[in-house]
Amino acid sequence: MKLFVRLTVMVGGSILFSIATDILFRAEDATIGAGLLYFALLLAVSGLWGLWDGYHAKRLVPVFVRWAVIAGAVGLSGPFRIWFEEGRDFGVLWSDFWNLTPFLTGLVLAPAAVGIGIGYALGGGGTVGNSAPQRPSL
Repeated sequence: MKLFVRLTVMVGGSILFSIATDILFRAEDATIGAGLLYFALLLAVSGLWGLWDGYHAKRLVPVFVRWAVIAGAVGLSGPFRIWFEEGRDFGVLWSDFWNLTPFLTGLVLAPAAVGIGIGYALGGGGTVGNSAPQRPSL
């Protein structure tokens, strides 16, 4: 369920952002500012949500795998959005798979991984509540 919610928000938010920029900047050819805003939003949302997930995680691996799947889906959604919006040219789609997909995947996975690590460290590394550590400190 956590994967589905995060996947829906991240991919759905990307699609809604693309639709909103098309409506707002209908006459504009170059929307560099909108693209940079999109990249900043991907960084911020994935980093903060990764921080949240890391803080509440009992183990790191499932949380990281969840965010890797989300990052891959967001990365793959970029070329398909461009393909549907700009015209169906397979050469452009193939180029975007090789260039845009790894870039978007990194924009989601890198801040999420950092957030997961920081959140896990702040959350006590899987300890529940005020429980004592496994081994007493010397």
